[in-house]
Amino acid sequence: LQYEYFNAVLINERDEEGNYVELGKEFILVPNDHFNNLPVNISLSDVQVPTNMYNKDPAIVNGVYWSESLNKVFVDNFDRDPSLIWQYFGSAKGFFRQYPGIKWEPDENGVIAFDCRNRKWYIQAATSPKDVVILVDVSGSMKGLRLTIAKQTVSSILDTLGDDDFFNIIA
Repeated sequence: LQYEYFNAVLINERDEEGNYVELGKEFILVPNDHFNNLPVNISLSDVQVPTNMYNKDPAIVNGVYWSESLNKVFVDNFDRDPSLIWQYFGSAKGFFRQYPGIKWEPDENGVIAFDCRNRKWYIQAATSPKDVVILVDVSGSMKGLRLTIAKQTVSSILDTLGDDDFFNIIA
């Protein structure tokens, strides 16, 4: 699937010759009082893809193409209820569609760490409450790096749990 979309990090970016970069076409942003004077595009949404994912992966491009019809829904929602602010669509593939469209800026290392699949609102909507038991090997063979990796893994698992989940850790 060959499909161009507005990548929130690349919009309005140009190369050395002054041409728009791929997935970075012109995207008109205007400061808006309703959105704390942030420059936004109230006509279109745009798409954020985490840095650790390839923004032209066929699964991502297909999902972005499929979700393009949400633009009309977002605009209609905003027209009907002007008190609305941000509207989102979080994909299981990892991309995040946001209305109104806004420019995302990477951190000082050029990384966008935001992944909608790690947010509480996404996890609660995508899963049912869980009861989890985590068994961690802390025997003598788990010294140094192995134990550090085990602790980080447990921490990552705990980050995915929500308010309705229960867990216990057994060493």
